Amino acid sequence: MYKHKYRYIVYICLIVLALSESVIANETDIDSIWLSNQIAKHPQITAAKLALSGNMYQADSLEKALYNPEISSDFGKEGSDTTYTLGINQTFDITNKRGSRKQQAVFSRLVAQKNYELLLQNKMAQALKSLISWQAVKKQSNLLIQQEKQLEDLLEIVKKRTQSGDLGQIDAELAYLSLSQRFGQTARIQVKMRRIETQIRELLPDWNNNTFSTIQWQDSILFDKSPLDFIDVHPSVQEAKSQWEIAILETELAKKNKKADPNFGLEAGKLGSENVLSLSFSMPLYVRNNFSLQYKAANQHAMAAAANVHAVRRAQLFSIKASQAAVKEYSKRFLKWQTLMQGRGENSENLLQKQWNIGDISTSEYLLTLQQRTEGLIAGIELEQEYYLSIIQLLHGTAQLNISQSNGESK
Repeated sequence: MYKHKYRYIVYICLIVLALSESVIANETDIDSIWLSNQIAKHPQITAAKLALSGNMYQADSLEKALYNPEISSDFGKEGSDTTYTLGINQTFDITNKRGSRKQQAVFSRLVAQKNYELLLQNKMAQALKSLISWQAVKKQSNLLIQQEKQLEDLLEIVKKRTQSGDLGQIDAELAYLSLSQRFGQTARIQVKMRRIETQIRELLPDWNNNTFSTIQWQDSILFDKSPLDFIDVHPSVQEAKSQWEIAILETELAKKNKKADPNFGLEAGKLGSENVLSLSFSMPLYVRNNFSLQYKAANQHAMAAAANVHAVRRAQLFSIKASQAAVKEYSKRFLKWQTLMQGRGENSENLLQKQWNIGDISTSEYLLTLQQRTEGLIAGIELEQEYYLSIIQLLHGTAQLNISQSNGESK
């Protein structure tokens, strides 16, 4: 049974963004165990578990003996005499190819396990990114629906004030145009939200839109640690290293295959009235093919596998560096945005409404400012989304998305 030496418990939740009470719905935190169980139910994970089991059996097969004994028999008549013999033959692994194959089995299991872990990490990251995108779109949808309702109410007020002569017809036209634009924006964001919900349900079979609303993550030292601390324990790097070890052992096997294995036999029987006992020996002659080209090929493959380890480590290193830089940059800007907008969402709306009511600003100015306010709030939602997506990307890049391994452990 495989156990992971390095595991960080990462509690994935969303920090509540205080835009305005109307933007934020009733919120529940997502349970990491529930999420892991949902991931485990995905058909692709089920297929991967079955493939993992098959790969483990394949690795077990490498540890078995290379040659089985052979039984031979012969029966005949020679004149009036009956002849029969029974023999057994065995080829001997004098170069200990089985020993090399046993070592291969160890690394083959590691490759299979790390590939499975990578798939789990990828699915978890995909699910979390979809949930974060859904949360952002839901907030935008709530905001736009609220603005749509406000514009509808505004239109009714404008109609009445136009009829009383307080406002001109152009004000009504501007209200109509603003409301028609809002219909289009709201429709598009609703369609986007439904599509994301469909993606989430494909990933998480038991999910519904009340299962999850916000994510919150706790500060972790992994954001300040050196990328080198995560490189050699990352499943992709460990998988590449195991492939390299397998390639080295393939070279070793190819070298051993250049030497033929002898076959010894023992045969006993009866020829007429006489007992017969004989020994046999055979050895392949590597005259037409000494398998040296196979050894050269295996050696080149081992060198390629070594270079691949370097490439995978290097790619992972720069990926983590980029993710850390992104998290720090988004974190800084997001905190500044929160400070800037704290309490301004609702206050700015009330101020705009009040100024328009008393005639300090025209209808066109009111509608323009209202649109800019909406765009500012949406920009904040998108900034929050990018911030959390960058966190998930960093956790994914450092393989710190904690997933229950109870369904993926193998013998």
